[in-house]
Amino acid sequence: MKKPSQILLLLALLAQDVVGADELNLESLRNPVWISKDNLRDPSVLKTGDGYRLFYSRFSGSGSEWGNPDKWHIAEVRTKDFVTFANGRDISPAGCASPGDVVFWHGRWLLPYQTYPTKPTQLVLSESTNLEIWSAPKPFLAETLNLPWNELQRVIDPSFVVAGDTLHCFFIGSAYQTNAAGQKIRGNLMGHAITRDPKLERWEILTPAQPLIGFSDRAPDGVENTMVFKTGDHWTMIYSEGLGAQHLALATSPDLLKWKLEGPLEIPRQTWMAHRYGAPYVWREEQHWLMMLMGEDKENRTTFGMLTSADGKRWNLLAEH
Repeated sequence: MKKPSQILLLLALLAQDVVGADELNLESLRNPVWISKDNLRDPSVLKTGDGYRLFYSRFSGSGSEWGNPDKWHIAEVRTKDFVTFANGRDISPAGCASPGDVVFWHGRWLLPYQTYPTKPTQLVLSESTNLEIWSAPKPFLAETLNLPWNELQRVIDPSFVVAGDTLHCFFIGSAYQTNAAGQKIRGNLMGHAITRDPKLERWEILTPAQPLIGFSDRAPDGVENTMVFKTGDHWTMIYSEGLGAQHLALATSPDLLKWKLEGPLEIPRQTWMAHRYGAPYVWREEQHWLMMLMGEDKENRTTFGMLTSADGKRWNLLAEH
């Protein structure tokens, strides 16, 4: 007789089984693929046997309400084709943002995110055994607030990667930096931690003294929104580089530990992303990689668009409306 944990694992694998599922008709899609009355931010996609679950930050306010926690939620919507979206709902209390990868870990699904914008921000996660009912936010990795390079004691944007018996968490801390004009500005820095503890209570921080990726001449205000995925015999990381002039950048690794920074991804601009773009989420379809991307237009409206890639490094935008 199978143990309960084995049964849950089988159910999880079945939920992700896409054999026989229809391939997306990309020729019929146009960017942005989803526009809502709310500002859409920080997409995370989970492909299941009956379609896709799209998790995101739902900001329901105007620019002047950015600091109001009541305007921020983690939300979910479902789609089979990225044309029709249904069953939209909030799955977190107010004051939460930036969902990361949904992963299956020791008998349950994990969804990492952050509290926001109330200070101090902290890393939290929700758990689910069926992708329907999610737990209240549970803090984790509280020790990241006191890292010496996390000068502002601020942590955001957790992203999970499961590799064998190890769960990796990439996260963002913040510090001040003096830019080329001599101005003191806030910037974001990337950290990395791992655990093999099913309860997620014991972590090893791999970046205790300095960040994995920090400030650079190209991005004096740092990085955020990390996405990591396996491509062949190595790992690929795509992340948001810069804040004011945000764009995407690429890094590669043979083992998730040693990273080579490859520089910016060259992506042409479309109207929905004319001001800036970032917060990538990447997943594999049968023939290619797909990316869901947050774009901000000249009126500061944020929506989601889609890109395709054969290798995870060179990306093409879908046609625009």
